[in-house]
Amino acid sequence: MRWLKQTWSTQWLREPTADELKGLVDDLLNEKVMAREAQEMGLEKDDTIIRRRLAQKLKFLVEDTAQLVQPTEVELRQFYAANPAHFETPGTLSFRQVYFNPEHRKDAAAEATAALGAFAAKVGDDSIEGDRLLFGDSFADTDEQALSGMFGADFARQVFAFEPGGWRGPVKSGYGFHLVLVTQRTATAPKPFETVKDAVLADWRSAKQTELSRNYMVELRNKYDAALDASAKALLGQENTPKVAAQ
Repeated sequence: MRWLKQTWSTQWLREPTADELKGLVDDLLNEKVMAREAQEMGLEKDDTIIRRRLAQKLKFLVEDTAQLVQPTEVELRQFYAANPAHFETPGTLSFRQVYFNPEHRKDAAAEATAALGAFAAKVGDDSIEGDRLLFGDSFADTDEQALSGMFGADFARQVFAFEPGGWRGPVKSGYGFHLVLVTQRTATAPKPFETVKDAVLADWRSAKQTELSRNYMVELRNKYDAALDASAKALLGQENTPKVAAQ
């Protein structure tokens, strides 16, 4: 009764009248007995919406349980040490690039290769000319993620493998071909544990939630002996599907 009153008051910003409250109670009782009768009749079976809703509620319960787990300082430090890439200041590059636009050139890749041979020795020569690019020709203190956002992951990965000094390439991006001269590199540096402790805790909880959910699903599959039958395996192209042990 209190819940019905609170729900009504939250929605309508006033208390329900006696008749309104009686109507709310009648509706709740009707809902409960109809739901029970529907279960007796088996109407919930093979209902996708009901199945998904029940699975969703159980998933929420499992995730809430994971949030109750409290790590020790030692566990957090071990997680921090085991996942250094999550808690570090990314390395950066400063570089110049010369762009060869395939829309303006007959063979942009070949022209870039020829230019590399002709100008590789002219590290400080600003006369190296290419096509105009919206991002410009010089980049300072750019990390790999930012570079990937501009030119693509493959381009960023290749450029970050270059050491400073000397023109390299051609490197292909989504725009065309580039000659690249790395002028400066700053190394990736770990952030002190004390400064990222909150982030470590958040990542630890996320990892623990994933671990507990995975293990719980393994237990449920084993409990109900849920496995692919031969016809399902054939459709998936699997000859054998071994059960997965909990971590």
